[in-house]
Amino acid sequence: MSFFYGLCHAQILDDSTKQVYGLKTTRYILEDDILNNRKIYYNPDSLIQDFQWSFDRNMKSGWLYQDLGLIGTAVKPLYFQPNEEVSKQLGFTTYGFYAFDSKKVKYYNTKSPYTNMHYAQSGGGMLFLDFTHSQNIKPRLNATFEVRRLTSSKQYGAPQTREERLIDSWALLAGSNYESKDGRYTILGTYNHFNHAPVEQGGIKPLIDSLRFVEAEDLGNYRNLLSRLSSATSRDWRHEFHIYQQYQLSNGFQVYHILDFQKRTDYYQHNTFKTDTTIDGKNFYGQLVTPKDTLLPDTLSLAYRYRLIENKFGIKGIYRGFAYRLHLRHRLYNLNTNFGDDFRLKFQNEVLAGAWANYFFPDSAKRAYAEFEIGTSGNYKLKAEYIGPRLNGGLIQLSTPAYILDERFMSAAYNWRNTFKNQFSNTFYASTAIQLNRFRFLPSAYYSFIDNYIYYDSEAQVQQSSFPVNILRASLGIEYRWKRLLLANQIHLAHTPEKNIVRMPTIANNTTISYEFVYAKRLHINAGAEIYYRTAYYADNYMPLTRQFYLQNDRKAWGYPVVDIFANMKISKVRIFLKFAHVNQGFPDTGYFVGSVYPGMRRTFMIGANWPLFD
Repeated sequence: MSFFYGLCHAQILDDSTKQVYGLKTTRYILEDDILNNRKIYYNPDSLIQDFQWSFDRNMKSGWLYQDLGLIGTAVKPLYFQPNEEVSKQLGFTTYGFYAFDSKKVKYYNTKSPYTNMHYAQSGGGMLFLDFTHSQNIKPRLNATFEVRRLTSSKQYGAPQTREERLIDSWALLAGSNYESKDGRYTILGTYNHFNHAPVEQGGIKPLIDSLRFVEAEDLGNYRNLLSRLSSATSRDWRHEFHIYQQYQLSNGFQVYHILDFQKRTDYYQHNTFKTDTTIDGKNFYGQLVTPKDTLLPDTLSLAYRYRLIENKFGIKGIYRGFAYRLHLRHRLYNLNTNFGDDFRLKFQNEVLAGAWANYFFPDSAKRAYAEFEIGTSGNYKLKAEYIGPRLNGGLIQLSTPAYILDERFMSAAYNWRNTFKNQFSNTFYASTAIQLNRFRFLPSAYYSFIDNYIYYDSEAQVQQSSFPVNILRASLGIEYRWKRLLLANQIHLAHTPEKNIVRMPTIANNTTISYEFVYAKRLHINAGAEIYYRTAYYADNYMPLTRQFYLQNDRKAWGYPVVDIFANMKISKVRIFLKFAHVNQGFPDTGYFVGSVYPGMRRTFMIGANWPLFD
């Protein structure tokens, strides 16, 4: 089956015989569409609505992730999300949020060289740069290069300069795709590099030693307040290769192969491990430290080196109206640490087998699919989903093994060895869209039942629950459009009886008010305000040594509205945004917390631009 038909260098001419290239002549396809034999092509985004979110994935989601107050810091989902990867995983996940995802790479078909530059910065020291260049080397061969740079400056911790780094991050992606002339053979490949280096502050610390916490009313100017950790840094360093290839043996029948190689190193270094203590004589990790203590080292150092080679072989085709896939997956991984033979994993083998089937109803507007994968350790995934023009609904049933780091961890601060059962979960979900004149309603619901739930307790130690956990979330989006005015609201209501081990806001609400108009016949402007609110809750704390969020019962976070104002502008193909984040600082309070000791972002001015080029 041909996916990249029409890859050629033919000129596109207008009435004046000039070449005309643009967003419509540049398109891309995703690996998932190729795998599922869906001929879906996409054009680069050019909308100005919501452009102010473009550099921040958390904001783009509607702030459905908990971070530590600034872009680039550790991240976890605000609500429970089932992990659909049922193979054995390492467990360091908090910074991968900022890396490229090799399975979601855009594979381009360009009729002219395509370059896209995306830049954003803030008065608080944040800088974001994303540079993409893609072009067809030959009619059926494309190469793409993308580099992403992200930095943030400290908000607190007594920085000497405004630009003193909190986050220093690089991500690089190089990809290529090729299709044979007869369309039978297709290959996609990427190299993915990620180097994310945050300074770990451990939260904000009062200037007066007798105080345990900084209060919200003291956040008006907290640059001079101290951090709970000094001289602590992390690094998430990765090299990944991903290759997908398929060959069509006959009409409706193909074979495919996916190769993944991953080499990653995770570091943590705390140079003042022994001296960073609280007023009660404990260090940041809860250990009691005395001046003459000889058991604890002066420096805490951690280095985990993980390697993975994975091969996936499969067949796919169409049989009696059903599209189907069958596959076999083999994984080979190992782990070495700076503790030598005391903690290492020799090469481990893992084999999984799976199947997938998709059915399009006669009207082609509705489809249903089901997939199943099972591993050699009793881990499995069963997913079924119905997708229609008015209703979507599905079920995900998972039996997933504990992370490697949940079962075994070694350091001078924490040391454990566990044998955990597989975490079992059932998640049901449904959503629909209802249009009533100028109103659009988008209700959805999610229910999860989890057995053998794995979590980190208030001592930052990993635990497994002996009772089931139930989580219910209902969401409703409402949009009202009148001419160029948009009023939109998204509310999430969440409930769980197991509040002692699952922490989430009962209500999360996002409101957007925007108005779009044209100035001087050429400048398109979309301006408005956004209001974010989370009810007060005991947001999880963060342990940088293990990179895990854990329970805390000391102080609630949020319970505070955050107001941003923005203006998105577009002239020709160039987009620009101006944004004033947390413009309401000082009302109703001088600041807010996203965790017990992690303040949210101060009032900050941001500016950004996106400039695509097609020659």
